[in-house]
Amino acid sequence: MSTANLRPAFPGVGRRTFLDSASIGLVSTAARDAIAAFLARAEHDPQGAHHGDAFARARAAAAALIGATPETIALIPSTSLALNIAADAIPLAAGDNVVTTDLEFMSVVVPWVEKARVAGAEIRVARHRDGRIAPDDVIALMDGRTRAVTLSAVQWTNGFRMDVAPIGRACRDRDVPFVLDAIQQIGVVPFDAVESGADFVACGGHKWLCSPAATGFAYVSRRFAERFRPSLSYVPTSRPPLASWQASWTDPAYDPIRTYELKPAAARFEQGVHHGGLGATGLAASLALLLEAGPAAVWDRARSLADRVAGGVATLGLAVVSPLEPAARSGITVFATGRGPAGDLAVKEGLAAAGVDVNVRYTSGVGGVRVSTHAYNDEDDVDRFLDALRPLLAA
Repeated sequence: MSTANLRPAFPGVGRRTFLDSASIGLVSTAARDAIAAFLARAEHDPQGAHHGDAFARARAAAAALIGATPETIALIPSTSLALNIAADAIPLAAGDNVVTTDLEFMSVVVPWVEKARVAGAEIRVARHRDGRIAPDDVIALMDGRTRAVTLSAVQWTNGFRMDVAPIGRACRDRDVPFVLDAIQQIGVVPFDAVESGADFVACGGHKWLCSPAATGFAYVSRRFAERFRPSLSYVPTSRPPLASWQASWTDPAYDPIRTYELKPAAARFEQGVHHGGLGATGLAASLALLLEAGPAAVWDRARSLADRVAGGVATLGLAVVSPLEPAARSGITVFATGRGPAGDLAVKEGLAAAGVDVNVRYTSGVGGVRVSTHAYNDEDDVDRFLDALRPLLAA
């Protein structure tokens, strides 16, 4: 499938000019039809629907998308839950520290803030320079008491894409777990989990993966899975005493008061997906669509449209906030109206009234009007956005 053939799979693009995938992406007909088929089966065969192969297909597709293997994939309903699971698993004591940045979405940092407060540990923050985070600034904050580094691959308020590999190497050299939020990269910008050096990569499905809400996954490195244990455990995270849980539960000798052995690898960190075949079905179909189009082709298309947005708003005399150098580019293009946050919000509302969906986001003084371009968008979408923007600037 070419990226040109992606657009018909997203009927939502024909109803409005949708340029807000960084918030919640459009769901495809492939995901819709897969979910409809699941529900049709569940009407008469709930066991078969909920315990079918959707989980395995979702893990395999997620692994293929990020250059990993299925056993390193844990299905988790959201990025926020995944990041909390990672933070919960890593011990923190008085005098320890966790390194992050000042551009992060709150879910990256908040799990550690409360944990550090209780433990008497320190949160060390690398400050941005004109909306960019230098890897060396992150690495410089690490020392012998650093217990984790946690940050985003792509920043949500300006689309800055960080070169995380040097941080990953530094963490490996120091035996420090590296926790990465990649929800604003995976699905639009090619991502290789192994090359990133991250130990735990969280990615919800409802943005660039174009999956229904309450779906997502985490990549868990083997060293992370072998070193850390989750505090939450239930049926899917544990090995059954016999060949399967069904076999165990029909054995009169089954004893629920026992120590269960955790599953090896990523599966021990799965949460919220037991009997979650519906979500796994939608996620698997969404990922399969992106894989069929090809991650590189998806990025080429999205980047071309992002550059069209940046060039268009610059022609209108507006300042582009997003870094434009290729290595730092993402599917997010942010610009400032020059009228402050209130003016940015007024432009967003004016665009919405004209049938164009964008958003406004700020963190640590960085942000503005956020435009997200995916491979299901086209040049006409961008041109309609620019045509709707022009009179708003004259008002």
